[in-house]
Amino acid sequence: MKFYLISPPDTNLNFNADNFDKISDIIPISFFQFRPKHRYINQRLNFVEKHYYKISKICESKRINLIINNDFQIAKKFSFNGIHLGQTDKSCLEAKKNFGKKFIVGVSCGDSVKFYDQAKKQKADYVAFGPVFKTISKNKKIINVRKTLQSINNLRLPFTLIGGINHSNFMQLNQFKPSNIAIINSFWNYKEGPLESALLFKKIMENNKKK
Repeated sequence: MKFYLISPPDTNLNFNADNFDKISDIIPISFFQFRPKHRYINQRLNFVEKHYYKISKICESKRINLIINNDFQIAKKFSFNGIHLGQTDKSCLEAKKNFGKKFIVGVSCGDSVKFYDQAKKQKADYVAFGPVFKTISKNKKIINVRKTLQSINNLRLPFTLIGGINHSNFMQLNQFKPSNIAIINSFWNYKEGPLESALLFKKIMENNKKK
């Protein structure tokens, strides 16, 4: 199981390049996404700029895809591998037109077959389904993962599961064979710290393999 690590939405003492570097040595990370949620663009730019240069070097050396959430303006100012778009954001077609066909575009689909089909038609590189568990990040109804996946004919796009994923529930998702599981709070807000969180994820996965 691989991880799609997302930044905290605002300043967090646990979030820094050093911790990210150590976490990515402990568990397999395929994607890292900057997801600032400040109200003003200059605040979002400052948040990304503060961490971008060190984190981008780590991503490059470890072949981790560096993604920006939603923001075309920030995507144009810095060098990213891709962008992640929500259901009410600009379209995948617009992203591909602005940044090129090879630019990775991910699309949040909730549990919608319609959004999945649209993302697939517009040549999205991956989709995200969720929230799969109750989460403090978004006040949305939990989806039925099995029902969602069964309702999609020919699920060909890589998919990420997101929402409320933590140490006690993440192995439940292994049965669905997601390309990645996306996590925010269970790293940056873990009471023992992000490194202990990563070590616990690793331990649980290793113990599961022994069963």
